[in-house]
Amino acid sequence: MKIGLIGAGKVGTSLGKLFSECGAHITGYYSRSFDHARQAAEFTSSVPYQTLEALVQESDTLFVTTPDGVLQTMIGEIAALPVKEKRICHCSGALASDVFAPAAQRGARVCSVHPLVAVSDRFESWKTLRGAFFTLEGDDETAQAMEQLLHRCGAQTAVISAADKPRYHLAACVVSNLAVGLSEWGMQLLEQCGFTREQAQTALTPLIRGNAESICRKGSTEALTGPAERGDLGTIRSHMACLDSRDQALYAGLTEKLCEIAHKKHPDRDDTALMTYLEGKQ
Repeated sequence: MKIGLIGAGKVGTSLGKLFSECGAHITGYYSRSFDHARQAAEFTSSVPYQTLEALVQESDTLFVTTPDGVLQTMIGEIAALPVKEKRICHCSGALASDVFAPAAQRGARVCSVHPLVAVSDRFESWKTLRGAFFTLEGDDETAQAMEQLLHRCGAQTAVISAADKPRYHLAACVVSNLAVGLSEWGMQLLEQCGFTREQAQTALTPLIRGNAESICRKGSTEALTGPAERGDLGTIRSHMACLDSRDQALYAGLTEKLCEIAHKKHPDRDDTALMTYLEGKQ
């Protein structure tokens, strides 16, 4: 496998380094910024390419690691080149492999390969990719080849269907992006109590970190604590009294989800009054 990378940003540089450290042959990089391609190539002991055509010619496997907004344009340029029997992969969490339809129609084998981890640094994030979970979707032969490569790198993999890509990406956003929104909400509530922003962040950090670690260690059901876990309608009513109608609806919806988890721990408890109250607030 001779891997060429199109895009020399955080994802492209990190994947190239991961693969090179696992013994894969990296042909090199093509990027709109030749300086970025040169830096990534030096980091992975490969070659920076001046043209897309040269990289495609020298590679049998291509990873397109550009942002989603650029991907559609880039695939048109790739499909115009000789790509028959070449493997072409992208790393978008939201888009399916069918974005590569123009190349597939010309005989390319296409696949999406998405790491379920935040890649935030060009030259350090490759280390976190070693134990990351990658989701594969697309051509069976290419998915199997990527699975073998990633397992050699210490990563885990799962294969999903194209129809499930939006739901899969939603799952990632719920536990990452939406968790940021909940943390911000908690800090704002403490600021309303007189905390400074710095005090609010310092005060909540042990809760945020401890809860995340507990979920990862024990799972959601065993990690759940608080009024929903106890079936404490009185405390939940007092929380509601602090909120406007918009935030009451958000709190009620989230708490109803927690009550569903709590029912797994306490299947014999009657939470009818609590659930009726929450439904009325949404």
